[in-house]
Amino acid sequence: MTEYRLNNKFNDAFKQAAFGVSIGENNQLAEFAKALRSGSQMAEVDLASLYGFTGNGASAEKLGKTEREALGNLAKVSDADLSIHAPWSINFSGINPESGQKDPQYQALMKNEMKAAIGFADDVSKSMGRRNMPIIFHAASDNFGNPDTSTKIIAYDSEAQKVVPIPTRINMTKDAFRQVYGEEEFNKIAEGLKTTEDGKMLILSPDAAMETHKNDERRQLVQQQSNLGIQKRNLEMQKIQIARDLAEASLQGETAEIARLSKDKSTFDEQIKDLETSTRFLDFQVSNIDKKYVKFNEIAPNLAAEGVRDAAIMSAKSLTKPMVLVENTMRPDMSLSKPADVARTVEQARRLFVEAAIKDPKLELSRGDAEELSKEIIGVNLDVGHLNLFKSYGKTNRDIINMLTETGKLDDQTRVSIADYVKRYHLNDNMGNTDAHLPLGEGTTPVKEIFETLKNAGVEAPAIMEVFGGLGGLDAGQVQSLEYMGAPLFGDTPYKSLPAYAGVPYSSIIGDYANYSQLGLRNDFLAYGGFTGLSPILGGGYMENNKGGGGGFSGAPMV
Repeated sequence: MTEYRLNNKFNDAFKQAAFGVSIGENNQLAEFAKALRSGSQMAEVDLASLYGFTGNGASAEKLGKTEREALGNLAKVSDADLSIHAPWSINFSGINPESGQKDPQYQALMKNEMKAAIGFADDVSKSMGRRNMPIIFHAASDNFGNPDTSTKIIAYDSEAQKVVPIPTRINMTKDAFRQVYGEEEFNKIAEGLKTTEDGKMLILSPDAAMETHKNDERRQLVQQQSNLGIQKRNLEMQKIQIARDLAEASLQGETAEIARLSKDKSTFDEQIKDLETSTRFLDFQVSNIDKKYVKFNEIAPNLAAEGVRDAAIMSAKSLTKPMVLVENTMRPDMSLSKPADVARTVEQARRLFVEAAIKDPKLELSRGDAEELSKEIIGVNLDVGHLNLFKSYGKTNRDIINMLTETGKLDDQTRVSIADYVKRYHLNDNMGNTDAHLPLGEGTTPVKEIFETLKNAGVEAPAIMEVFGGLGGLDAGQVQSLEYMGAPLFGDTPYKSLPAYAGVPYSSIIGDYANYSQLGLRNDFLAYGGFTGLSPILGGGYMENNKGGGGGFSGAPMV
């Protein structure tokens, strides 16, 4: 088999990357052919938006053997390439995003979907005669019931293996807080305490909220220790009395009474022993409470790495060994949205894979071969539109670029950078507040700056255009983005001409919206203030008017 590689190069800031588009609904074979005609040289079959998550692999089963062979054959004869997007709701951490529990049943559902996506990629790759087809997995889906992140932080209970929402607001004044928790504990977190304007409520920083939660549990455990101590003392006093009664009964030779008292003494001995065991357990809990609770986004890379390892082992056992690529999440308040955290996940997953692979009798790999395979099949798919959403947290283009060079701490000796793991890109645009999947050039995402930064760091990776919205919908958005990127079909210059969708009748725009999983017109266009948010060619001006990279309007939806 030949290596899975691409040869399409661009002539501007993107020339290090081949370029393709995401295909989803209707006839995937026809969509792939259409993408090739539009100037793309690769495509990504989007199992996610088509069929969603079922837990039994049905998302991949919708495209059977014939369809898979046809897709592979078209890619082979056209010298083009394919990738796969797995269902969005796969959560590598194995934690149910609704309940927050790490339960075996949910983990089994995740593995079913992983297996189905890997099997799909393997089947198509066999028809193409290639290996290492990329499969894109979202890093996490940790909505956990969508808690209000302005009033809660998400912690992880490592003992119970579950998520714990911790409030960051307390109906208490500072003075009352000091009285309840004591001067010493108050001083520890005083810098993380703010008071509302009326002075009746405290607003805690994430660190202060975590410390307060641990203090509350510590106080409860100490109270339980005190209660056990009282129970133990009562039992010991009763045991002393029994010993006296037993001595008296022995002097009197009362055989029946001796037997009864001896039994009671044995019962008290057992109860005291149980209390001592419970006390030792409480002692352990009190001493371990700082390790028990961690912020979820801090532990998430390690939890997700276990799921990535499992998917990679499945891939390693297949003939074509598809790549397992972890995508940064689409919301800054979710775990694994920061590039450094995704890098931590992938590096940890590679290490876990090596240890599992060398012990798996079906793989028969040496440590060296396992390490090479881990680098071959485990990596990152960087979604640039998801990065742009950090603007909703007040970040600027410069902040986003700086995140790409930040390192994550894996252990005391190892720091990792996202540039070492990027194997694919997802390209789309937005206004910084919604994952809108607009055509490139219609939002504020610093796409070229991201590419140039990572190119300077040594990254050379193909890119998939994930455009589902815009005025003209899927087809026009892809053509516009290809032109914006300087695809060979359109010449060397960036996109400047009238968008293809300018002449599209309004009725067909609505029709396209209705067919594409609610990712089109209503979310991607009207939510930005109607025609006031359009590109300059259609009467808007956000790309030119706002030199800081934002829109020429507030960015907030109209009401």
